Amino acid sequence: MDFSNEYNNVQNSVIRVISIINQGGINQQIVSAGSGVLIDNGKRVLTCSHCIVANTITVGVLSGQNNGQIGTVIFNDVNLDIAIVEFQQTLGPGVVLGNSNNTQIGQEAFVVGFPSHTTNITALGAHIAGFEPNNGIELIKIDASVNHGNSGGPLFNSAGELIGIVNSKFGNLSSFLNQIQQANTGGISMAIGGIDPVQVLQQLIAEMKKNLNLGMGSAVPLRAIGNVTNIIGDLLV
Repeated sequence: MDFSNEYNNVQNSVIRVISIINQGGINQQIVSAGSGVLIDNGKRVLTCSHCIVANTITVGVLSGQNNGQIGTVIFNDVNLDIAIVEFQQTLGPGVVLGNSNNTQIGQEAFVVGFPSHTTNITALGAHIAGFEPNNGIELIKIDASVNHGNSGGPLFNSAGELIGIVNSKFGNLSSFLNQIQQANTGGISMAIGGIDPVQVLQQLIAEMKKNLNLGMGSAVPLRAIGNVTNIIGDLLV
């Protein structure tokens, strides 16, 4: 699928959504980084709820830039995993909203975002692979290799219209590795040279899970978002 023209039309509408803690002066710690898409007049960003961290500052940053605008969370639905952040100034053009109800298995689509904490935008082609019941809605399953950082990013149809917000990836480690990660050593120390091998292995498995990629992801359909907030519902026709 060649979606280069459609990508060119939306690339300036996808931003990084960062949660930071101000440690005083110029010292700032990033505690979460995801993606988001500009809607309406370009002052509002649609992203994932899990990209928003309580008691932090939410910042919107354009691709390739280090500085951004501080925003205000005006909508946050933890169950749907959707949030909307508003900024005082326009960050870019709002995207065209599509009808996610017309989404069918086998259709071509593409995902845009900032995977693995990259500062430059990326895009990849996808197909609609199916639908997954979740919290009363049907998530859109896609065969795209989404990664940590793609969360909150847009899923576009082949016409470049927004039809969903990427919120997770599918894939699990083996039951054996899961058992190791969840193992309780009962307070017994097995440190060798100051290093606890079980603790190190558990941390390694946690990183493997975070970066695991089996080529499948999911997205919250736009219509489901419009059903819970008029901010989106009023924009859908």
